[in-house]
Amino acid sequence: MKNILLSLMMPLLFVGCFNAKPKCDDENVQLTLKSILDDDEWIYVEYGLSEQSLKALRLSTNGMDIRDFEVILSTDTLGVLRAHLKPMFDLKDYANEVVYTSFSGFTTQDNNNKKTSFCRASLKLTYPQMPDNMRKNYARGALKGIIFDGGEYETQISYSAQFSDDKKQVFVELLDH
Repeated sequence: MKNILLSLMMPLLFVGCFNAKPKCDDENVQLTLKSILDDDEWIYVEYGLSEQSLKALRLSTNGMDIRDFEVILSTDTLGVLRAHLKPMFDLKDYANEVVYTSFSGFTTQDNNNKKTSFCRASLKLTYPQMPDNMRKNYARGALKGIIFDGGEYETQISYSAQFSDDKKQVFVELLDH
């Protein structure tokens, strides 16, 4: 009887080792989420600016999105636009350098998919106060937000996570970005 019970318990012990889908709060999933955010170099500027500042930027650039600055520069053969937009690129570089990113409050959405986890989490971005020597370059303008004053921005993000077939990599996709 003991041998039968032991043989039934052994497969149950290994069930957790062969999960078909990653957990929402796995370290590799969080690192991949951070990498996705870092690759979108303008996201920390967008979250760090007030809604009014984002609207002012859109109006001053004829309705273009903040990410369209990169496209504009591809047509700038003389470097005139680059010089004009330098403060925005400096702001992007600064935000990507100093922002602290953390995730919390992970929840797994119910689904019947055996390979993909659908998740929600709180994304918190923490900005330090901008140094005065840099801040003075933006003090005259219409731009305002925690990217200048320091503070925290928190939002909810939705994403999916799935292991590669060999379980050596995790693939993550932001769903509401």
